[in-house]
Amino acid sequence: MKKIEVLAPAGTMEALKAAVLNGADAIYCGGSNFGARAFAGNFNHDEMNEAVDYCHLYGVKLYVTMNTLLYEDEIDMALQEAEFYYSIGIDALIIQDLGLFDLIHQQYPDIELHCSTQMHIHNVEGVKQMRDSGAARVVLARETPIELIEQCCNQGVDIEVFVYGALCVSYSGQCLISSVMANRSGNRGACAQYCRMQYELWNQTRDEQIQTEGNYLLSPKDLNIINEIPRLLDAGVTSLKIEGRMKRPEYVALVVRTFRDAVDAYSNNQQYKCLPERLNELKLLFNRGFTNGHIFHDNGKNFMSALRPNHMGLPLGKVIYADRNSFQIKLEMPLHQHDGLRILDDKEDLGFIANKIIKDGKYVNRAEKGDIVTFEDSRFVMKGAQVLKTTDVELMDSLLNKMPYRRIKITMNYHIEIGKPFRLEVSDGIYTSVMESQLTIQVPQKAPVEESRLLEQLEKLTDTPYEMVKGIGNYIPFFLPIKEINETRRRCIEDLSNKRMQKPMRRKFNYKNHEFIPTETKTIVEVNSLEQAQVVSEWNVFMCSSKQDVRKAFTNCIPQTPAINEASLYLNETCVISDIGGLSSPNKLLATNNFNVTNSYALYYLYSKGVKMIELSTECNERQIKLCIDAFKKRLGVEPSTLIFSYGKRDLMISKSCPVNTWCSDGNKRNCRLCKTNRYILKDMKGFEYLFMGDDNCIQYLLEPTPFERDIIDPSCAFIRFTDESSNDVQEIMKSNGFAKK
Repeated sequence: MKKIEVLAPAGTMEALKAAVLNGADAIYCGGSNFGARAFAGNFNHDEMNEAVDYCHLYGVKLYVTMNTLLYEDEIDMALQEAEFYYSIGIDALIIQDLGLFDLIHQQYPDIELHCSTQMHIHNVEGVKQMRDSGAARVVLARETPIELIEQCCNQGVDIEVFVYGALCVSYSGQCLISSVMANRSGNRGACAQYCRMQYELWNQTRDEQIQTEGNYLLSPKDLNIINEIPRLLDAGVTSLKIEGRMKRPEYVALVVRTFRDAVDAYSNNQQYKCLPERLNELKLLFNRGFTNGHIFHDNGKNFMSALRPNHMGLPLGKVIYADRNSFQIKLEMPLHQHDGLRILDDKEDLGFIANKIIKDGKYVNRAEKGDIVTFEDSRFVMKGAQVLKTTDVELMDSLLNKMPYRRIKITMNYHIEIGKPFRLEVSDGIYTSVMESQLTIQVPQKAPVEESRLLEQLEKLTDTPYEMVKGIGNYIPFFLPIKEINETRRRCIEDLSNKRMQKPMRRKFNYKNHEFIPTETKTIVEVNSLEQAQVVSEWNVFMCSSKQDVRKAFTNCIPQTPAINEASLYLNETCVISDIGGLSSPNKLLATNNFNVTNSYALYYLYSKGVKMIELSTECNERQIKLCIDAFKKRLGVEPSTLIFSYGKRDLMISKSCPVNTWCSDGNKRNCRLCKTNRYILKDMKGFEYLFMGDDNCIQYLLEPTPFERDIIDPSCAFIRFTDESSNDVQEIMKSNGFAKK
């Protein structure tokens, strides 16, 4: 049975040490560049080297995230970064960019590569494709259900699944809203968290606002499947991933400790259930409400946190009295001085620290459940308002100051022979260290070193990560200065630690370009209705659609697989593909911008898989497009067959969560078809309107407010997308861009 891994986040060295000491099997962290958490602490080169040594000393693996998209002029720097990580002995790289993945796999074959969840792998075929491309592990999309996870675990590659922490409402790697609306790319580590902002839901057909319980309609709860761990492990999951590279060390410590307990119980065939006390501690550290996620089919209101997008803590009590200068709270749980509190209000919450607690007219440093406490504050507070405890100082202090001390079990074998050095052999079961004393052993003239005293000295390991579980040898009465025994032990332990932290010997190879035969490009137009298809069919372009009714009516319409294809239904005929699993199709005309191609190496990777044309990422500007194409031509001597997204509303989010179903139906019933009979939009606080389009599998596509337009320099390499345009709109756009009719 493969070892089950508790995988912990670390944004700082303090968080990393907290994870290690609380039982993590592996840590993932980011360097200063190319990580999808640009605002986490992250590690510079010196810190990363220290992190590797610290982890390996304790037998813990260290994975480094390079899970952002790369533009052409960043490739060399990324390779230098990867080579550094390679040289210091990290255990794996977590990668999103297909070009970087292929490049590192060829040049540095001795390092494990993990497919980031940003790679958008959500089906069996996607797992197979990346397994065959050299991946040692696939991090599945958070939306992948348990039934499909089990199938993915049978494909001969490690499967990693998120089990705790913040969720994205959009499939990772398929969210452009931050990039489009704020010029901060989530695919490049700078997400502006538009999902945590306020929206209104409107039935635009009837011009009426839908009443919702809160306005944070795209804000999910936090994932917590601690009590479902046996089901995941029975399915064959290798690694349980905890989210939180931007979280405090205390958060990392407690969450890791909790999942360590659950995994140990499973390994020992014991039942585990997270106790209410521990669950409350987890909630105090951070929660938006907990959900079992799409993994275990939590949908609708069970999945979303529409009332508030931030930390909810635990209910502390209610305001029972308030005037202009003070207010009183009746406590439902203990309160300590310096705890963090928040009073909820419909307009603006009031957050503060309980620095001065008044009870019975006196200042106190603690109050108990049932007590009435007073706070002197001139800010307006409403009587009856709910009060939350968002930080518990006693809990935080206990987690930070009372870390468990993780120990590495060792055996010690000593040899005593009069007239020779004292010989000590120390082993951790993998590595062995042998040292001899500088002085020789003497016949005792007075009191010998007793065996109990010898073992006592050998056991003095409190300033090391080791614990002696067995000490044996050929004891005879002898004399050697205690200082010499201690020094021999110290050198032996130091040597063992050096062996545990030893950097691996690794190879480097040259990247190889193989022969590439270019395909003639031709404009492709995506349509989403019969009316649009009727107009486009009159023009000399390729037409594609994911809509079955369109393809049935227009036999010359090329099938387009949806971006979300959990059933792995791919076509033998010529098709347009939108996810990695689609690479299994034998006749792939086009890979869409869902592949996030931003550099020439990603282009080449997809061509090597049989794709004929590739649409570059819409996050590329003109300069980046030119750099990418020029680099490809320089390296291979031919023009790549690329398409440029030139007109249309892009998918800002692709989501399993549907606000229409949540607030207009029961939140769980699939195929409610409300979006087929009415037009629904989200409206943000700035007045921008985002249209929903649902596909046949109830996946929601949130469209940008107005169409993206780029000047079409070469009509033979344009990708046009029609979503909600009328027939007249389609006719005008086709005409204005210079396309020729048949």
